[in-house]
Amino acid sequence: MLPQLPQKYKDAERWSFGDNEAQADDLANKVIEGVKTATCANLDDDGTPEVGEVFVIVDGRNHPVCAVKLTEVKQVPFDLVTEEHAFAEGEGDRTLASWRAEHQRFFEAYDMFEPNMPLLLMKFVLVEKF
Repeated sequence: MLPQLPQKYKDAERWSFGDNEAQADDLANKVIEGVKTATCANLDDDGTPEVGEVFVIVDGRNHPVCAVKLTEVKQVPFDLVTEEHAFAEGEGDRTLASWRAEHQRFFEAYDMFEPNMPLLLMKFVLVEKF
């Protein structure tokens, strides 16, 4: 049986991580396990999330998995992302080299990559598992 999204989150924006179903499933599980406590996004016209906002994390089939609350949001160029942030994202071997390689691949796939492109780095805490 699929988890039901609590009514209090019905208007929350949904996030999935990665660019395929398996990666979205894996990273959603890492949020629940406490391994993934950060993410990043390119700057776009959708506005900047704010500390305190709550987002619903979905798996690769868009099923709600949990809710997270932002604890930090900052803008940093791609080439200045730190080892600490890469580790908090919980992906690959959690090194900065691995983070850079995977995120460069991701952004290049969407023709967005620049070595100094501005990113939103976001840290979050798990609020509720569904």
